[in-house]
Amino acid sequence: MAHRTRKRLTKTELKRDPVAENLATAWNFLRSHIKETAIGCVVLLALILVIQSVIQSSRRQNAESMARYILAETLFEQAEQLSAAGNMDQAAAALNQAYMVAGEVYSRNQNRDWGRRAAILAAKAGILLGRDNEVIQTMQSLLSSRPDAMTKASALLHLGVALENRGGEQDLLNARNSYSTVAGDSVKYPIMAAEALAGLSRISMADGDVETARNLLVRSIEMRGDTTEFDEYQLARMDWME
Repeated sequence: MAHRTRKRLTKTELKRDPVAENLATAWNFLRSHIKETAIGCVVLLALILVIQSVIQSSRRQNAESMARYILAETLFEQAEQLSAAGNMDQAAAALNQAYMVAGEVYSRNQNRDWGRRAAILAAKAGILLGRDNEVIQTMQSLLSSRPDAMTKASALLHLGVALENRGGEQDLLNARNSYSTVAGDSVKYPIMAAEALAGLSRISMADGDVETARNLLVRSIEMRGDTTEFDEYQLARMDWME
C-alpha cells in the first residue's frame, strides 16, 4: 500500500499562531464596526438587566403570594377554632378576612401555584359564608386555566358543593356531573372521592331515590373510615323512609 507523503511545513508556517491571527482578525473587525459593536453591547446589556429584573420581580411576587396565602390559611384556621369555641361573631369576621385575602391572592396570581391554592381556600370560606355565586365563578375560572390534576379535582368538588347549595335544576345536574368526575378518581384522591360520593348521596336523596342515596353514603363512609353524627342521622333517616 502506498503511503502518502506529508507536506513539509516551511519556517514561515511554523512561526504562525492561528489563535493570535484569529484574535487579530476579530479585533480588526471590531475596530472597523465600532459603532455597531457598541450598540450591540448596549442592547445585550439592557436585555440582561431586563431579564434579571423580571426574574427578581417574579421571585418577589411569588414570595409575597406565599406569605399572603399563609395569612389567609391562618385566618381560616382561627375561624374554625373560634367556631368550635362558640365565638360565632369572631369566627365569621375571621372567615370573611380569610375569604378576602385568599381571593386577592388568586386574582393577582391566577396562573401561579399559590394563586390556585388561594382559589381553593377562598372557595372553602365562600361556601361557609354562603357566597355560592362567587365560588362558582371562581372555580369555573380556575378550571378554565387547566390546573394540575389534584387542583382540578378539588375545584370540581367545591364547584359541586356551591352548585348544590344554589339548588337550581341545572345546578343540581351540573353538581352531579362534578361529583361523578371526582368520585371516579377514588384511587388517586380517596378523601375527595368520598366527599363527592356524599354529595351524590345528598342529591339522590333530594330526588327521592333513597336506596341509591343510602348506597352512596355507605360507600363514602367506608372510604373515609369513619361515621360522623350527620352521617348517622342521614342513615337513620333513610332507614326510616325505606
